[in-house]
Amino acid sequence: MDRFHPFHSQLYIGNGRAVYCGPLQHLEDHVYGAPVLHVGIYKPFHLMLAGGEWQSYRVALVPPGLRHALNLEGGVHGKLFVDAESASAPAFRRRYPYRKGAVSSFNDPDIVAAFHWVFEEDPRQPDVEALLDRMFPEDPGSTIDPRILKVLDLIRREPDRNHSQDELAVALGLSPSRVLHLFSEQIGVPYRRYRMWKRLWLSAERLHASDSMTNAALDSGFADATHFSHAFRDTFGVNPAPVFRKIERFERLI
Repeated sequence: MDRFHPFHSQLYIGNGRAVYCGPLQHLEDHVYGAPVLHVGIYKPFHLMLAGGEWQSYRVALVPPGLRHALNLEGGVHGKLFVDAESASAPAFRRRYPYRKGAVSSFNDPDIVAAFHWVFEEDPRQPDVEALLDRMFPEDPGSTIDPRILKVLDLIRREPDRNHSQDELAVALGLSPSRVLHLFSEQIGVPYRRYRMWKRLWLSAERLHASDSMTNAALDSGFADATHFSHAFRDTFGVNPAPVFRKIERFERLI
């Protein structure tokens, strides 16, 4: 028998991690700038890589840069994003090892139960943050090349700046081609893709504070609301307005 559940959506974002829960139908081809763990909270979901066939999963890790579509058939879906520079990234990678260009399937009842709890109990931000800390203990050390950490810091401090590869090369003391190759190797996606990802992430954080999608987009480095909408659709497979309208709980992880 199908169980009944409340029709609501939740988004917790911040500190290099984001959790989403909610009913979904279909997400067209999209590509993330960070690894995402997809969880079918009550039943399996279907995922298809570009040019491939639909495959069924209950828990699946999609690496950054891998374009895919989702068919949730009205099911309740969970997503967990852990950014490359998050202190939780090493523990997340140990629990869900993955390789570039391939979807990894996992049998993990604990993560399914965790998403059950988040969706059904609708907890506040501190409780969700504590759950993530228990499952993915923070590691203050970083496995990212210190030179790439400098690039990540530039993106974070100046999201509206389009630092050219020549500027980055001078800052890091490398050739432009070496900078781009090293960045993609370390982060999993090209520099421009990740820069756009971080702008979208920042816009969501600022939307939480301002409640104005246009202002949040402009403050995060987008030229206008249209530019933001196109980038959001390419990254998440859906337009932003209906997503944020349907989120009943939107809290920032400190």
